[in-house]
Amino acid sequence: MPRTPASKSKRQAAGKAAAKPKRKSAGRSGAKKAAAKRPRKTARKSAPQKTAQKRWRYLVVIATLLVSFLAGYLTYLNQIIDSRFDGGAWALPSRVYARSLEIYPGLALTREQLVHELKLANYSRALSQPQAGEYRQLGASLELHSRPFQFSDQNQSSGLVQVFFNAGKVIALVDLQAGIDLSVFRLPPLILGSYYPQSGEDRLLLSEGEVPERLIATLIAVEDRAFFEHSGVSPFAILRALWANLQAGRTVQGGSTLTQQLAKNLFLTPQKSLLRKMNEAFMALLLELRFSKQAIITAYINEVFLLQQNKIAIHGFARASRMLFGRGVDRLEDEHLALLVGMVKGPSRYNPLTAPKLALERRNLVLKIMLEQGLLDQPAFATASAAALGVSSQLPGINPFPAYLDLVKHQLQISYTRDELEHRGLRVFTAFDPLLQQNLERGLARGLERFKQPELQAAVVIADYLNGDIQALIGDRVTDYPGFNRALMAQRPIGSLIKPLLLYSLLQGDLTLASEVSDEPVRIKQSNSIVWEPRNFDRKLHGNMSLYEAFIRSYNLPFISLGVKAGGLEALVDSLSKIHLLKHDVVFPSMLLGTTEMSAYEVAQMFQVIANDGYFTPLTTIRSVTDQHNKILSRIPLESHKLFDRARMIQVQRAMVGVSEQGTARYLADRFGERTIAGKTGTTNEARDSWFAGFSDRLLGVVWLGRDDNAPIRLTGSSGALRVWADIMELQGFSAFKLTPDDSLAWHYIDTHNGGISQQGCANSVLLPIPKDRIPKHRASCQ
Repeated sequence: MPRTPASKSKRQAAGKAAAKPKRKSAGRSGAKKAAAKRPRKTARKSAPQKTAQKRWRYLVVIATLLVSFLAGYLTYLNQIIDSRFDGGAWALPSRVYARSLEIYPGLALTREQLVHELKLANYSRALSQPQAGEYRQLGASLELHSRPFQFSDQNQSSGLVQVFFNAGKVIALVDLQAGIDLSVFRLPPLILGSYYPQSGEDRLLLSEGEVPERLIATLIAVEDRAFFEHSGVSPFAILRALWANLQAGRTVQGGSTLTQQLAKNLFLTPQKSLLRKMNEAFMALLLELRFSKQAIITAYINEVFLLQQNKIAIHGFARASRMLFGRGVDRLEDEHLALLVGMVKGPSRYNPLTAPKLALERRNLVLKIMLEQGLLDQPAFATASAAALGVSSQLPGINPFPAYLDLVKHQLQISYTRDELEHRGLRVFTAFDPLLQQNLERGLARGLERFKQPELQAAVVIADYLNGDIQALIGDRVTDYPGFNRALMAQRPIGSLIKPLLLYSLLQGDLTLASEVSDEPVRIKQSNSIVWEPRNFDRKLHGNMSLYEAFIRSYNLPFISLGVKAGGLEALVDSLSKIHLLKHDVVFPSMLLGTTEMSAYEVAQMFQVIANDGYFTPLTTIRSVTDQHNKILSRIPLESHKLFDRARMIQVQRAMVGVSEQGTARYLADRFGERTIAGKTGTTNEARDSWFAGFSDRLLGVVWLGRDDNAPIRLTGSSGALRVWADIMELQGFSAFKLTPDDSLAWHYIDTHNGGISQQGCANSVLLPIPKDRIPKHRASCQ
């Protein structure tokens, strides 16, 4: 049968249908092979499992952050510790010392004067053999037990010395420990004052080896008995304190260790908060990790606050012991030690000066603890408990000599910054003489009492004009008042105190002390067309006289006339410039009358060069400066520069001697007789300022009197400052001034009225030095 298209199509469809099962079988086999090659899929995790995994991840991140933060924060706290503990935990005040008193047979010194100096140095009077820091009076002698002291040139141990006196002098000196006579004994200098840091803290530092074991044992027994067992924080102490406070219903006990207290005192604020408590604990742990127990307890003993003295906070046992008992911590009795340790709990509450009853109760409680802990036996406990507090009746003054200290600081600031003075613990050794200062203060009080003027103020400077040492100074009639320092800061017209330097200027020409001058009216037309007509103080004219006579009478008109006509004004300006005391850019003739303003300190510098034969020596309070370890940082050398002609300056000195013998200061000749003194009075317009500058053998003294409101005081230089100067010098005692011979000068008797050559015994005759090439040619008649 022939194939039709339809049958062909059916066959093709049947063939395709028969082929499909084979292809399906082949596909399943390939899928299995592919499946065998692919990894099998894990079963799906449940929701709780996913949440737990996320939590663990978060915890790890948070823990890492916390550890990082804690590490960073501990590093920060550790840096704070580094900055204070390792790098110098405390700002140490600089101490200023007086001169050291050298005692030797023949020294002009009374027993009373030595006692005065010992009291200033906080020595205590003893009834039996004195210990270090004590003295005992025995008839006409005195036993003293000096404290050890580190001088710049030697480390001097304490010494027991007996000093014998007679007729106002030391006659013998015995070393009682060695049993030998001494040729000299150097008494350690007293602390004149201190420069405190801005924090207002004062302390004396003890090294680890200087802290007495008794102090450590007592402090630990009272404050932290587990100190040597804990690592800075004591959980048991915290729980014990918490339980005690809960039972009492208030805070009655603290849980802080000594290390925590040190961390709080050194690094943290007193504000109570959880954060501060955490910082305190962390820092305590760091301190214990880094430092030994001995270092920590020593730091605590140096840091703890114990006493308040006006605006100064007394920190540390060493300084508090000095303030309250006048002795070091190594010499404290049991009752003293107990009182200081007891004050740690409440310095204000248990202050023995303001609350003696509470202080006594607290001290006896500490003594009882010492007994219980085996630090005292029963007899020692009974003795200490029965003892009085034994503290000083009042704390020693902070700076009893403020004017002198002010000048010391002023001069120190040339070489040292304020930060160095207030933080480095410098030791500044000065020329201050406590005995001379005492005479100054007594003489000033006596002199001011004479005038009966409560508003009258004063400034006094006393110096050694040969070496430039300023030995005593006051800047207020209330000598220990730390206010305006008039000796240094008060600029006042000096009046006729300018005349010695003006006289020197005039002697540079052809003039001599014998030259004849005229006291006649002077009229000077000034640049503003106003005519200046100066007058003498007494408003009179005195005719012709010698230059010497005009000087000792302090007449103004002859000096103004010579200053203008003979070049004296220009020479005066040059002289002032040499000693750095020229105060004006524009020069006025009135400078010839002393309108230039100076302080008493500057006046002293001007007269220093006059008294020292024309040699300029800078006035200074400072002799040397060392650091806290006694390394010399600076030593003030003795400088002396020749600025003026010696022969002419000797003529000026002779004229100044004449002022004290016959002139405006002849009161001195009446009072001191044959002892030669050179001096010059000064009075300003309307008697607003009273000045006197005078010198004896080595000692130069300048006195100023006046009012702060510049009102008249009705005192001239003769009736005011001169009398005070005499009161001071009489108490001090002095040797006569001696004029130095000079080969270019010849000494002749001169008639003071006409300047002619005279002879001894003639009226108006005085012995004067005259340059050999200018001796007067004419002779005066002798009457």
